[in-house]
This record gives sequence, structure tokens and C-alpha cells, in this order.
Amino acid sequence: MAPEELLIELKIDVKLRVEQTLQAIYDVCVEQKKRGISDFSFSTIARLGEGRGVPKAQSIRNKTGEPYRALIKCFEDNE
Repeated sequence: MAPEELLIELKIDVKLRVEQTLQAIYDVCVEQKKRGISDFSFSTIARLGEGRGVPKAQSIRNKTGEPYRALIKCFEDNE
């Protein structure tokens, strides 16, 4: 599955805040891909997305961060 498709799927039936966070993570991952950088570690994505709605790396690792991890992993898998 492509990251764009997963993003659409993950946004179904979630709160606005989660939707915005997913979009922010997606945007950061797209920027990484455009730069030709394949570092999609949680800490890197969190650092690059700081101040843009991306949670800290620990929040991504927590149980509630499962959709965020799935989206980031999708970018890794589609490298």
C-alpha cells in the first residue's frame, strides 16, 4: 500500500487532532523522500516535525502512537 492510500485510510473515523497529526507526519516523511533521505526513524521525524504538529518520538512509540508508526513504516517499506 502506498503512503498516500494509508494516510486516507488512517484518517477515517479519527478525531481532528489525530487527523492533523497524521497529516503533519506525512508531510515530514514526504519532505524526507524528496531530499532522497531514507531515515524515517521516529526520532528524526519527531525532530523535523517539531513545531509543526508532530509529536515527540516517545509519543509515537506509545500505544496511542500506533497509527503514526504505521504511516512512518509505510514510507520505510516503500523506499
